[in-house]
This record gives sequence, C-alpha cells and structure tokens, in this order.
Amino acid sequence: MLIAQWLRAWRRKSAAPSTAEVPQPRLTAQEDGFRAAIAQTDSGTGTEWQPDQTAIDNGVRMHIAASDPAFPAKREAAVKVILAAMDAVAEAHGFTKKAKSWAKTGRLGTVSLHLQRSRYGFECYINLGFQPLSGEGKGPWNQDDFVRLGRFLPTDLSASGEPGAVIYLDVHEDIAALATPMQTLDKHALPWLLAHLEDPSAHTAPFLTGPEALS
Repeated sequence: MLIAQWLRAWRRKSAAPSTAEVPQPRLTAQEDGFRAAIAQTDSGTGTEWQPDQTAIDNGVRMHIAASDPAFPAKREAAVKVILAAMDAVAEAHGFTKKAKSWAKTGRLGTVSLHLQRSRYGFECYINLGFQPLSGEGKGPWNQDDFVRLGRFLPTDLSASGEPGAVIYLDVHEDIAALATPMQTLDKHALPWLLAHLEDPSAHTAPFLTGPEALS
C-alpha cells in the first residue's frame, strides 16, 4: 500500500502541464541496431518510426542518450523522483535522512541506505550497508561494504546490464518503473537489513525466500 499511495501522490503532483518543451532526439540510419528497421519505414505515411524501448538493449539506449541534449535534464529529474521514493520507504522503516543517505542505529551497529550513481551516467543502484559495532564483517559484509538491492530480485537472464539497475529514462518516462524496486526495498531488503541491528545471525538469512528463491 505504501508504494501505491506514493505513486498516486507523485502522479497528482506531476500532473500540471509543463511550459518547457523538451527536444526529442531523432534517430538516423547511422544509429547501429536500427538501420534495418528504419529502412522498412513507410515513407509515404509521413509517420516517423519510433523504437520499442522494451526490446532495445540498454547499451544502444545509452549510446542514443549520450547524443541527446535533453538527457542530462531527464536524468536529474529522474534522480529526484528516485530519491523521493527511497525517502518515503526509508522513513516508513524509521531511518533518519543524512546528507546523501539514510541510516538507523541499533544494538549491534548501524545500517544505511544510499543511491549510487553510475559513472556512465545512465543508471543508478540502490545500496544497503551495515557497520557492526564489533568491526567484524560476516557473510556478505565480509566481501564488500554494501549489498545492492539487485540481490533481492530474481535473476532475469533476458535482461541486459547489471541486475538491479534503475534506468533513468525508464523512470523519466513512467514512475511506475519504480514499483518493483521500491516494493522489494520495502518488503524484503530493508526488513533483512534491519534484522542486523538485533540478530547476530541475520547475515545468514537468504536474500530471496519462497517461490522467488527458485526463479
């Protein structure tokens, strides 16, 4: 219910028409991967061919975005939406907002949540951290300082790119793209993370449970 309410509230907030027209990039025959499709376009209809984004590899989308002058603005708008969604979920679980992250302290240490932006500027990742008072990292914390939200999602062998990546363009086009990651964060990832504050064996719990673990 939390995510559904947030999505409805954001849609109402964003419903006001914008006076600024965002220029849209045009695809040409030089764009790798689209030449054949463009050649098949019926020039007599006057309708410009538009790609099916769900069928396009993210590497190609990244190439197109790199030459789109409107992409930086789209990216920053998407980041604001993502951070607002994370803030709503984190607050519901009792986290305190910091400058660039959220944190909560308990008997065994401090857990944290932050957004990591890719150095390529096309996507971002939601990371969970745990700093034990003992200073001894166990389980996943023995390998790294954080665990990515993607580890709580069933493996999608058909997906391109790193699991759990939140694509800016997807969020910019439809905030419903955040539904799955935010529901996963709310229902699975944060409860798993918060258990570390009181349970010394929390690091042994699986990332996926039930039918999802078999996917």
